Amino acid sequence: MARSSGYRAIVFDLDNTLLNYDECESDSMRRAVRHHRLTERDGFSWDDFWNTFSKHSLFYWEQRVSRKWGILQVLEFALRDTFDQLGEKPALAADLARTYWEFFCNTCHFEEGAFEIVQWAQRNYKLGIVSNGIGEAQRLRLKCGRIDGLFESIVVSDEVGYWKPDPHIFYAVFERLNVKPEEVLFVGDSLRDDYGGALNAGIDFCFYNRKRQPIEEHIQPKYIINKLSQLENII
Repeated sequence: MARSSGYRAIVFDLDNTLLNYDECESDSMRRAVRHHRLTERDGFSWDDFWNTFSKHSLFYWEQRVSRKWGILQVLEFALRDTFDQLGEKPALAADLARTYWEFFCNTCHFEEGAFEIVQWAQRNYKLGIVSNGIGEAQRLRLKCGRIDGLFESIVVSDEVGYWKPDPHIFYAVFERLNVKPEEVLFVGDSLRDDYGGALNAGIDFCFYNRKRQPIEEHIQPKYIINKLSQLENII
């Protein structure tokens, strides 16, 4: 049903908006490292391993679309380079990549207040998700958190071939929810992908400023919140 704001639908970004991506990622890798007994090796340092992997993972992730790499390739390449840099033999890279990915796809850590705000929003609006990510992981993590059934439309970039801030990924959710752009509020944490995408698609944007970062004057979201629980009060 429509509220006084005129919105009929709320569309959420997923990672670092509803789900805490950083926590999901580090938790899954910690379990994968323990599973393969890397922590039992002399001189192993989680901090060195994680910081090195994070750098290489970002490098390969940013190239994966243009290079047409699958996610397991990205992870294996990043882990191979991590082991090389730390003076370890890279033979374990492929197995560790598969173990990590299995853990990650079945790990759900919510952002504070996310579960509650989705429950509230579902009673009042049509709900959708627009995510730059891997469909397998996004859908399984929502299922793990038991909120997958609350969304009428889940649009993931690798499934539709468009990535935020390209407006076409939003057009897909408009069609599936049967709403007009002016009837949609999009909530996300990224000024580049989410705010830029909302502008391109002609929809209102609520910036979830989870880290309370300063915002340049020319950037003007419709709403700004620091906690997801604030969403209920502003619309």
